[in-house]
Amino acid sequence: MTPGAAWTLLLASLAAARGGSAEAAVQLPRRIGEIVIHVPGGPSYGNPARRFRFFTPAETQALWKPQFGAHWIVWTDGSLWPRHPAAGEPTSWRPPVDRPADDEWKRRLAAEAEPVYGHLHDGNSHTVGIEVSHSGRSGDPFPEAQIRTLAWLLRTLLAMSGGRLTAASIHGHKDLDRRPAYVEERCARPGCPVYVDAAGRPFRRRVDPPEGLFEALAREGLALRRPPDGDAELLRTEAIPAGARPAVARP
Repeated sequence: MTPGAAWTLLLASLAAARGGSAEAAVQLPRRIGEIVIHVPGGPSYGNPARRFRFFTPAETQALWKPQFGAHWIVWTDGSLWPRHPAAGEPTSWRPPVDRPADDEWKRRLAAEAEPVYGHLHDGNSHTVGIEVSHSGRSGDPFPEAQIRTLAWLLRTLLAMSGGRLTAASIHGHKDLDRRPAYVEERCARPGCPVYVDAAGRPFRRRVDPPEGLFEALAREGLALRRPPDGDAELLRTEAIPAGARPAVARP
């Protein structure tokens, strides 16, 4: 049986069981209404040395503060790294991507999804975040093992929502944070300095993840609706000369 067929049977059985045994199923925390996908690499306007740099899970987690960061990191080999493993638990897991999650896996994911972490501007209380280890550059591929784990995780979270969440509940970071690229964190409001291109147009603060990630998910059978110009802002940042910092202006 293919993974897609297995998921179809699982969802059908959950639908048939509604009002009965489905009540005992492990549920996604009720606070969660959206799933946000990130990649750690990006344009790093003010620090060209970190522009589109590839970060390992350990390097990514080292950059996070105790209440900041995504709920999971999906590494290139398909391993899943929770933000804060439970005491005595390993730092990463290898999900059973060829079959739906059992109750033990669901309980683990539900517990890991419960805390509120800072990963999305003005949107943390009702979301979970997934970091997909990647440079953030549009032309860099995503390994098959990584995509299979990401697809498995997304399908599992949707199934655990009991129908509350659908594919339309899954977003890229750039879809939900359209602010300009402010120069300073403490001045991030209209009128504050922003990085701009040669034509004076502000760059976008968030340009992740590349559309190649969504294309890879579609090949794995999880098609998400995407805008036709999804990488337009990312491509603008990739045109910044190596080692250069963009100009600064007050819009």
